[in-house]
This record gives sequence, C-alpha cells and structure tokens, in this order.
Amino acid sequence: MSRGLPLALCLAAGLAGCFTIGDSKIPIGAVSVPAPRPAAERTLVIVLPGFGDDAQDMKDHGLAEVIQESWPEADVLLTSATFAYYRDGKLVPRLHEEVVEPALRGGYRRVWLAGASLGGMGVLLYEREYPGELTGLVLFAPFLGGKELLDEIRAAGGPRKWDPGPLPAETNGDNYQRQTWKMVKGWTARPELARRVWLACGTSDRLIEDVRLLAPELAGSHYLELPGGHTWGLWIRSAKEVFSRIRLESRPPSSGAAELRGSGVSPR
Repeated sequence: MSRGLPLALCLAAGLAGCFTIGDSKIPIGAVSVPAPRPAAERTLVIVLPGFGDDAQDMKDHGLAEVIQESWPEADVLLTSATFAYYRDGKLVPRLHEEVVEPALRGGYRRVWLAGASLGGMGVLLYEREYPGELTGLVLFAPFLGGKELLDEIRAAGGPRKWDPGPLPAETNGDNYQRQTWKMVKGWTARPELARRVWLACGTSDRLIEDVRLLAPELAGSHYLELPGGHTWGLWIRSAKEVFSRIRLESRPPSSGAAELRGSGVSPR
C-alpha cells in the first residue's frame, strides 16, 4: 500500500479523540507477553491497536491477560502499529517484515492477527496483501469504510451482489476501502478464507450497522454481538469469549467437546 490513509477520513469516521499518532520512521514497537502455559505447538496472537492507541494502552487495559485467560498456551504480542503507519502507507509491508515474518520463521505453528476499530481495518488490509498466510483473523468493531461506499454495498444487497468496478492492482489511500470489500466479496469463491475470520461488536457501537454488513460472510458462530459500545471494555469482554471459542476449535475434537461442555459456552 503505497499511499496512506488521510487523517481527515478517520476523524470523519469518529475514530478520534485524545490520540497517539506515532512515528512510522521507527520500527513497530511491541510488548511481548509469553504464554503462561506453553505448548509444544507454539501459538502467537498479534494485536493491532485502535486509532490513537499503542501497545502500552492495550497492556494497561489488560488485553494480553484476558486473551491468555482464555488461551493460556498462546503468546501475545501487543504492537504499536499506530496511525502513522497507515497514514504513510507503510502498515502492511512493515507489519509483514518486522512482525509477522519473524514470527513465522521463529517456529510458531499458529499465528493469529487481531485488531480493534482501525486495527480491524489493518487486519483486513494485511489479509488482502497476504491472503491465507495467517492461521486466523479477529476483528473487534472494525472500521470498514466511509458512509458512501457502505451505502453503495447495502443498496446492492450486500457484498456478494455488489460490483466493485474496475480497480488498480495497487491498494492506496484512494481505493483501500473498495479493495478491502472486493476481497470480502471474493470470500464467496474461497470460503476457506472466510472460515478463519472472527468478528465481534457491541450492540450500541456506532459501527454496528457496518459490521452487520460483513457478518453474513462469516461462519455464524464466528460473529458475536455483546451489549456495549465502541470501548475497550466491550472489546475486552469480546476477546475473552472469542479466544475461548478459538481455542476450543483449535484443539482435537474429543478434548474440545469435553471442555466446551464444562465451560458454559454455547456456540451460536
């Protein structure tokens, strides 16, 4: 992605407040939290922050602890892939070179990429450039584009019926939203890609209607709505539930079924 996302777009989307822009000239910072119960087959969950957040914010919210409470065998890497990397068009190549590739070379059997709000869009941008490379994706109330494009997709009857029109091969700040939804539309022909995606959002989140446009493209049990808004409190609760389910799906059928019966969690 050579051209970045304009700051005005994120401000218009309501993603701003007191925020950290960051500096794309420096390596992507990260806070690494080792698994409390390491397994022979190593798992890593990489997390992208929301607009205005960084790794320290996510650490302060207790996100790593919540993920590992649900999935104690997983290492967690909270990244400072801040807005500057999006703005300067460097998020995907830098994330690949500095974070994902080293993890894959480092012996991880499973690598998951998660993101909240703008970080959710970052997850989708990465997937577009490297489809199927990662074990799975987790999106918490992702920013999915501007009103004009989303209304266009709704009017068409959803992404499956929508015509994205001709697009250049290169994703940039002018077309990244349309390119992202074109990828989603393509999941119809490649359902194995959609089966790796999990999505959660609060019922009073300002992005809920946009998220509901994406939800039908995923496995039914991979979409969760919980009471709450566009807040870390809601995303923390979502993470606990989502990663519990992911862990169960990742385990052998016999052990997963037994654990599910004892957990009180019911797949939807």
